[in-house]
Formats: sequence, C-alpha cells, structure tokens
Amino acid sequence: MNNKRRIATFLTVLTVTALINLSSASAQQKVAIVDIPLIFKSHVNFEQQLNGLKIEAEKFKEASMAAQKTLMDKARLLEQSFQPGTPDFKREETALAQQAAKMEVDQKDTMRELMRREAQLHYQTYLTVTGVIEQYCELNQIRLVLKFDRGEIDSTNPRSVMQKVNGNVIYYLPQNDITDIVIARVNQIAVGQNSGGTFQK
Repeated sequence: MNNKRRIATFLTVLTVTALINLSSASAQQKVAIVDIPLIFKSHVNFEQQLNGLKIEAEKFKEASMAAQKTLMDKARLLEQSFQPGTPDFKREETALAQQAAKMEVDQKDTMRELMRREAQLHYQTYLTVTGVIEQYCELNQIRLVLKFDRGEIDSTNPRSVMQKVNGNVIYYLPQNDITDIVIARVNQIAVGQNSGGTFQK
C-alpha cells in the first residue's frame, strides 16, 4: 500500500512539473498577427506610387488606342488613294505594316516595364514592412508572426467566405494584433520622421 501511495505521489509530482514546464514554454512562445494587405493599403507612399502607376497605365492605354485608330485611318486612306496591287500601294502598305509591327513591340515593352515597376514597388514595400515587423518582434521577444485578414467576413461573397475558412488564424487576443503599430511605424519612416530610430517597448 505504501509503495502504491509513493508511486502515486511521484506521478503527481511529475505531472505538476510537466505542466509547469509546459506553461513556462508556452509563455515564452509569444505570437503576433498582422494584416499585411491592410498595411499596404495604409502605406502613404505605396498608395501614392501605385495610383501614379495606374494613371500612367491608363494614359498609355488611351495613347495606344489613339495610335491604333490613326493606323486604321491611314489604311482606309491608302485604299482610297492607290490602286491595290500597284507599286505605290505595295510601298505604302509595307510602310503601314512596319509601323503597326513597331507599335505592337513598343506597346508590349511599355506594358512589361509598367508591370516590372509595379512588382518592384510591391517588393520594396514588402521589405520595408517585414523589416519593421522584425525590428518590433526582436524588441518584444515575439517568436512567430502570422498573417491574417482583419476584415469582417461577407457571408454573401463566396470569395470572402473562403478566405476566412482557409485563413490560418481562428482566434486571437486583440493585443496580439500588431497591425496598427506596424502601420504607424512604416508611415513614420515613409515621411522621413525618425527613420533611423527604433520602436519603444
């Protein structure tokens, strides 16, 4: 009987010790969550530059449509001015074809450059944002950061529903959301205020 009691006491001590160690380990594993799309949307420089690229792309689209219309007008004028099959007609037709081919190449090059600049803008902004997050986490001993969507679910929108269903975060404490802290710091850097400074705990 005494042996059984000693064994039971020993097992109880082991269980309590394990729970204490588990609790201590869990306390050290500090986790934060962050809404990356919201940070991008709230980043003053990113939004301004992205809107600038959109305006530039829209103007380019309008210019391309105008250039295409000009070529079509020239093609109609060619048929009215020269007899098909004549040397003059063939010469002008070849010139128009060369202009059309060059315009197509130029349009593709311009669109490719706009896409490259947009991708670079996203990349540089992402580096800034993740750098701020890393700095904050190191200061506050946060070991893991998860992405999540702070927005409310729209039950009438299948895409919104699936985003929430497939999200990584089911429940969190409000103090674990560092999105607003990151937004404030990112915009502080963007406007050149204390750009070389650090967070306060």
